[in-house]
Amino acid sequence: MRREIKLMLFGMVLYPMCVFGTMGCASVPMKKVVIEEKEPKADIKLRRNIDEWTLQLYSDDPTIRSFAAVSLLGLNLQNAQEPLTNILKDAKVREDIKISVIRAFGFARDDRAVEYLIRLLGDESEQIRTVTLNALGRIKTKKTINMMADAMLNPKQSRDVKILLAKALGNTNDQDSVDPLIKMLRSDDSDLRETVMASLEKITKVSSNKDSSWWREWWLRNKSKTREQWLDEIVLKQEEKTQQLEAEIEQLKQEVARKTIKLIELGHDKIDTALLSEAIKSDYPEVRIFAAKELAKIKDSSIVDILINAISDKEEEVRIEVVQTLGVINDEKALKPLIRALGDESLIVREKVARALGQFGNDEVVAVLIEALNNKTNAPIVSTIIESLGETGDLRAVDTLIQFLTHEKPEIRECTAASLGKLADVRAVPYLIAALNDGEERVRWYAADSLGKIGDPVCVEPLIKRLSDSSARVRESAVTALGQIGNLPAIEALIKALQDVDKRVVEQAAGRLVNIEDATFDIMESVAASFYNIADYKRAEIVLGRIMAKYAKFPELQDKVLQIRIKRAKTLFALKDWQNALNNYEEILKHNSVDDTIKKEFIQCAKELKQFDRALKWFTVWLEENPRNCQWCWQGRLDIATAMLEQGNYEKVKDLIALLKTEDPNLGGEEFLPHFQALNDKIEIGVANAK
Repeated sequence: MRREIKLMLFGMVLYPMCVFGTMGCASVPMKKVVIEEKEPKADIKLRRNIDEWTLQLYSDDPTIRSFAAVSLLGLNLQNAQEPLTNILKDAKVREDIKISVIRAFGFARDDRAVEYLIRLLGDESEQIRTVTLNALGRIKTKKTINMMADAMLNPKQSRDVKILLAKALGNTNDQDSVDPLIKMLRSDDSDLRETVMASLEKITKVSSNKDSSWWREWWLRNKSKTREQWLDEIVLKQEEKTQQLEAEIEQLKQEVARKTIKLIELGHDKIDTALLSEAIKSDYPEVRIFAAKELAKIKDSSIVDILINAISDKEEEVRIEVVQTLGVINDEKALKPLIRALGDESLIVREKVARALGQFGNDEVVAVLIEALNNKTNAPIVSTIIESLGETGDLRAVDTLIQFLTHEKPEIRECTAASLGKLADVRAVPYLIAALNDGEERVRWYAADSLGKIGDPVCVEPLIKRLSDSSARVRESAVTALGQIGNLPAIEALIKALQDVDKRVVEQAAGRLVNIEDATFDIMESVAASFYNIADYKRAEIVLGRIMAKYAKFPELQDKVLQIRIKRAKTLFALKDWQNALNNYEEILKHNSVDDTIKKEFIQCAKELKQFDRALKWFTVWLEENPRNCQWCWQGRLDIATAMLEQGNYEKVKDLIALLKTEDPNLGGEEFLPHFQALNDKIEIGVANAK
């Protein structure tokens, strides 16, 4: 057994030295990757491969992205690496693309991007932080360990990133990680020290108390040992632990098997609460976790007492399941146990407790959360409590929350701005207006969102100023807020926002404007004109239709309504909605004089719908009204006759020409007579051919 474990550990050390030939990729992680300062003149095939793989980095298929990223790394060329590091540096790149690149660096154990990977440990995305942590733990080169150690020991580094770096150093399982981790034990932060301890125990397989002096003495005794000696000791400890675990696992398997069989016998549709109540008291963590998850599916007050008894379970995962379920059930009996759980040793559990308490929302909870907020310094806990206070809807929290809008941590200012919006109390308005000038983009956009939810007109001018913000996301939030307020200055600002360079901002402004219903005629007309001018005909037609429905029967507005009907007809014409356009044009034609453009657009609609009789009727009307219409009316008649002939309607064309002759024997004069005669000739030929 000892020999097998020893060989396994040597394999773990030697494995990264392997050269990966798959997909034409190679990496040698345990020594510095050599990049050509002067790259050899690449042949056409290599250049084509680099270009193709670079494009594939943005594929929707994760397998293709991973293949491309690992292939580029395998070339060990500067111009092949640059697309990858550019993705890591660009905050606008899609999260799934960035994750594929991070994983590629970890898979290849390539340390050329360690600087950027360390920065990503501070990313707002939990998934990116997790993937980066795993990648850094896999790379394991001396350069990587030194850079992570320097970043972790840097006093300016954030506490959350330090915790992740401590975990990554633990994942390296490397002797070189021990010294910086021991130095980190001097930290005042209990969560950080706890993480460092776990990493030290993972590397050394030594369990001890949390006394940093003990670890320093241990390191003085052991740091001079060779890697062979180091591995020998680890193998011995691992062998002892393995034997112990094997015995426990065997017992655990038997217990899990017995309880699982009992649950199966009960049937798929029924869960025995009594059995789960027994299982959640098991000596084995896995059984308790299983029971907690099964109980969470019930979500009924009948299990509250069972869950309350498990709220102090030794296993973090059990406590997480328990507090989340108690929050959902919302039984008053769970209130005090949850309040006590705010002091849980686990950061994650405390976060879940705060969130669960926010779901209760009674007087006692709000007071407890406010008190806890004033006593907590851990950023994730503070943020969660702030979010929970927002969920309660209790306005007593407003004054306390306002104080956190100027907190030094941007994530706390951000969630404070969001929670104040949920409470929607005007007391927060001046403070949220001040937050519109925050240096952090996310704080500004949540401040704008919340001002919109509150809806105080005093916010309009400050929000209008944010329409020139450098961040498109902030401008979009400002547009949303202005749309929610909806007074005249806000609408005028939204109209101007239709010219924004960012499509999301324009779309948001358009979406808000198109839904305006209670505005005056002039405002709605201005909105419709704005849509028409930017060729957004669908929205223009919606607003124009709303104007017609609301103001068509106002006698004093009839001239303006006529102009709106003309604009609507032209909009429908632009949309190629021929039937509705035709109907609107015909209503317009019933009024006094209209310009020839409207007449011609009406005829075009009739032609598109092949409603030739309707068009011919109006040609006759217009010729009777004004002889000056002669030329284009006769041209229109000729066009219709030609179109009807092309459809094979010989008799209809013959009858039409005969009817037109009764009106004018010369059929419109010398310009048109030969053409009508030619149509008659074609009719005779067509009829003869048909016979």
